[in-house]
Amino acid sequence: MNEVKYYLNGKYFKDFGVYVSESNGIVDSLERKPIQQYDWSEYHGLSPDLTSPKYKERKFELKCFIIGDNWEIMFDNFKDFLIKEFSKPGTQRLHIEPFEFKVLPYEVYMMEEIKIEKRFKQGNMVGVFNLILIEPNPIKKILKTNLDTFHLSYECSSETEIFLGDGTKLIGRGNVSFTKDYSAPSYQGSGINIIQQSAINNNYYELYVIPSGLNHYLFSLKVSLSSAKDMNMYLIGKKPDNTYHAVAISETFSGAIGENEISLVKELDASTYSKFYFKVLDTEGNEISGSTFTDPRIETAEVIGEWQNMLGKEKIIIIAGNVDDIKNLSTEAEIIWNKI
Repeated sequence: MNEVKYYLNGKYFKDFGVYVSESNGIVDSLERKPIQQYDWSEYHGLSPDLTSPKYKERKFELKCFIIGDNWEIMFDNFKDFLIKEFSKPGTQRLHIEPFEFKVLPYEVYMMEEIKIEKRFKQGNMVGVFNLILIEPNPIKKILKTNLDTFHLSYECSSETEIFLGDGTKLIGRGNVSFTKDYSAPSYQGSGINIIQQSAINNNYYELYVIPSGLNHYLFSLKVSLSSAKDMNMYLIGKKPDNTYHAVAISETFSGAIGENEISLVKELDASTYSKFYFKVLDTEGNEISGSTFTDPRIETAEVIGEWQNMLGKEKIIIIAGNVDDIKNLSTEAEIIWNKI
């Protein structure tokens, strides 16, 4: 069909009587951030630093109308679709499919309140309105997969946002490596370390606070390797009766030479343990010669966004940030846009 299709969080605009008559700014070039300039007195003119241009957020407008048999039906559709979706926490996923061409995905929020101008047309109530949307992190790499489990790894010197296509997101830092299982949401750490080294034995770590109402935790540490090595992180818990239990074991992580950050998320009743300690072993369960680890962390973890069950469906994954700096990307997912 020769049309441009619009979806918000997987919901087709037309199913709610919403039509887009015009779109402005969806593929326009972005406004540059201020350029660092040097004014050397011994040279003519200016010397701008153009080595790595950075851009402002993307702002675009969808001119829309909504149709209903009467005002009540039109308002219910409008309220149950646009108002409800844009009232959810975080950014919302907008997909634009131009003339059956590959999808253009955006993570957006609504900039201004919607004002509807009401009209009658051929006995129907028509509401005309504009959607002003902001994409705060507009430079991105796009992946697509029908797999319900896949691995993603890459290296990037700066922080990236990974929008997983199920309404949740992760923050990628440094050497990123994780397996995404769409049977459950992904959890993001709080950034607040709730353990401290034991005063009795420096191999142990103790929780100095046990959060109430939260039972998912992100366990992580930084591992320095003298040679590339596949490895696993083990978290061992000690109970008050002096018994030890393997609380969590990470997925296999492809470690690179130098510093790596390895992490895992696990549901845990932390109050049943008195102490924890971390181990990093190769895939055969042996100590890794020459390896050291620093910054062991236990953080509370929560779902960032509103999770949707995407099992058996096509997933569009967005990696947003300084995507030109991404190196050694490895995944089973298809790359459909290297940079947009």
